[in-house]
Amino acid sequence: MHNYQDNSQKFFYELWQTGNRILCQGKLLVGSENHKFIASLVLITIPTILYYVFMAPALVQRDQVIQVIIFIILNCLVYVFITITVLMDPGIIPKITTNYEMDEQLILIPQKYLKVDPQVLFESKTLQMRGHQFKLKFCNTCAIYRPPRASHCPACDNCVLRFDHHCPWIGACVGRRNYIYFYLFIFFLSATMIYVFSTCLAYIFGNMENDKDKGEQIIQILQRNPISLALAIYCFIFSFFVVGLWGFHTFLVITNMTTNEYLKKHWIIQSKNPFRRKNIFKNIQHVLACIREVKFLELRQYVYDPKSYNQPITQNQINENENENLNPVCDNQNNVARRSSKQTDDHMEEQ
Repeated sequence: MHNYQDNSQKFFYELWQTGNRILCQGKLLVGSENHKFIASLVLITIPTILYYVFMAPALVQRDQVIQVIIFIILNCLVYVFITITVLMDPGIIPKITTNYEMDEQLILIPQKYLKVDPQVLFESKTLQMRGHQFKLKFCNTCAIYRPPRASHCPACDNCVLRFDHHCPWIGACVGRRNYIYFYLFIFFLSATMIYVFSTCLAYIFGNMENDKDKGEQIIQILQRNPISLALAIYCFIFSFFVVGLWGFHTFLVITNMTTNEYLKKHWIIQSKNPFRRKNIFKNIQHVLACIREVKFLELRQYVYDPKSYNQPITQNQINENENENLNPVCDNQNNVARRSSKQTDDHMEEQ
């Protein structure tokens, strides 16, 4: 007979401790620094509005409607991919804590606390893959063994599969599951900036009459539409960063590296990169593949709150509680012992 209260079953997001923001009762997951995401949207939206208000009508008057249509398509793709990047789970591996339990039966098992130094109990494990020895580090914060290429993001407080970086412009992690959308976002943003810069210059210098002074014609055009020059300068300045960022990530894609690995210089000349495929096309296919099946985070999954159960206490627990105050890390030790590190095994095939 189960001895539990009616509120023992809860959604995972209600008990999950994370730096990310959860919206709409677990239906939406956003980054930990949403003010940066809003700031990026403002930097994109302001020139977009100016282009629609001032440049689009001027181009239509010159019978250049196709240029406006192309801008609308590029602009929509930018907003679509930045939204998907922020809202999609980057590949978070949930923490193992005593705040919840996936299996109700495990809660009813009496627990004996371990009196072992956690540094000895959770040594780094080694894994051999493609002739390379990988050290599976134990994350003390998440209480899991991190798979290869996974890393803990201090801003979001999560371990992320194939962690690339925590983007300071969108305030969210970029990992295995949303990297393709991040790459497409900076690609279309770069294309949009180059396109706006070129169309603005074509508007200013494109319809010159040979029998008139070119300087006076340029002044007249700028007097009618000074925003064209402002947009050209704006896109010229910011395109250095955006296009450069896209070029850098293109290099990472064709070499099958992450930003984290590049900055920390993981793959030195002697060992090289074991994840690099035989040619750049296979690297592109592997890195930019849409990964939907590799998912550990289910925000609306039902879990069980151990505090709602009257778990029997063993004599060992009574004796140990009388002798010493147990360190809170023991709770995580019990959960790790009860839950095998299945995440690592599930991720090996994906690598």
